[in-house]
Amino acid sequence: MEQRNLIIGFELNPKESQICYFDRAVKDAVLAETKVGSSQYAFPTVLSKSLGKNEWHFGLEAEYFAEHQNGILIDQLYDLCANGNSTVIDGQEYGAGLLLAIYLKNAIRMLGVTEPEKQISGMMITVPSLTRSLVDAIRFAYEKIGIPRTRCFLQDYDESFYYYALYQKPEIWGRRVALFSFDQDEVTFSSLNLDNRTKPVTAMVTSGKRKKLAADTKKRDDDFYRLIEDSFGNDIYSSVFLIGEGFDKNWAVRSVALLCRNRRHVFYGNNLYAKGACFAAYEKVEERKLKGYLFVGNAIVRHNIGMDMSINGSPAHYAMIGAGVNWYEASKDCELILDNTNELTFVVSSMEDGKRERYTMPLPELPERPNKTTRLHLHLEYDSPKRCQITVEDLGFGEMFPSSGRVWNETMEG
Repeated sequence: MEQRNLIIGFELNPKESQICYFDRAVKDAVLAETKVGSSQYAFPTVLSKSLGKNEWHFGLEAEYFAEHQNGILIDQLYDLCANGNSTVIDGQEYGAGLLLAIYLKNAIRMLGVTEPEKQISGMMITVPSLTRSLVDAIRFAYEKIGIPRTRCFLQDYDESFYYYALYQKPEIWGRRVALFSFDQDEVTFSSLNLDNRTKPVTAMVTSGKRKKLAADTKKRDDDFYRLIEDSFGNDIYSSVFLIGEGFDKNWAVRSVALLCRNRRHVFYGNNLYAKGACFAAYEKVEERKLKGYLFVGNAIVRHNIGMDMSINGSPAHYAMIGAGVNWYEASKDCELILDNTNELTFVVSSMEDGKRERYTMPLPELPERPNKTTRLHLHLEYDSPKRCQITVEDLGFGEMFPSSGRVWNETMEG
């Protein structure tokens, strides 16, 4: 299936991954089969390298070559990316981002993609949660396989749940949406709720209880039944999604009846996150059907950051980072000239209540120069939802006052 202008969703999981593309004819995300004619869509998140050769395999093939062809198995790919570690393979050191690029390049060939920079118009990778190291590894991999920054995205599972739900019929998400995620004997509950009183409409995913289910089928059904009761309470749910390995309607007799009560729509499958990523990529590069909605997830920055300064001789507020964006997308570079000060003062305001606070960053050992002859470069970048890293570099002021080379670093939390 060689196409141009592909929109791709990719679920990257520590154990297994999935890939799908957006079919514009049916307006839906279509999963790629691991083998033509099969109904298997997930493939292991592993690589293998042939000993002494620059020959790589991924997924099921990687496991086969490692077991039968003396291949070197890399089965901790996700952990390497999440921790930002490198590893030695066949006598050579490989960074996590490079290994991920090899994995992704092989995976997208399942869709007939041989020239990613020409064939992919948008790609979203979704992961359980995002760390700075994982973000860096994914972005390095995107760049390595040739997808421009403007066409490649990443998000966590909660946001993929949001996109998946809102790309269904309105009756599916008219009320709260429940999600039960199974991992063998453990099940975790979360819910999606829309607040229609706000403009734009805000959407939030709330994590609920986690429960270990009994092995005995009767007790297992009772355990899940109680979890449903405790999780739903008196709230009204329009739909329920069940994902993961461990659920079976053969033992969930009472539970299924409770899930379906009050005409709730109930769905079971294991492709919610991959398809949610695909819908998100489609939304970002083409559709814009959710422009009246704002997803408020755990990954968003909840504060605006700016500075009060003089612009063209007039006092003004200069906005740097706006609240409501994901932390890994929140960064700013700018230059400024100091005016009768040897410190920087940032104005920080909350997106919830608008409360403004001032954060002062001293610049010790700043060279003494006449007023307005010190030019600085500022770089602001978040490494978590509540922690912004600030880097300030002294640029000097032309040939008359050369740069001292001094750099100041500050961590602003809150």
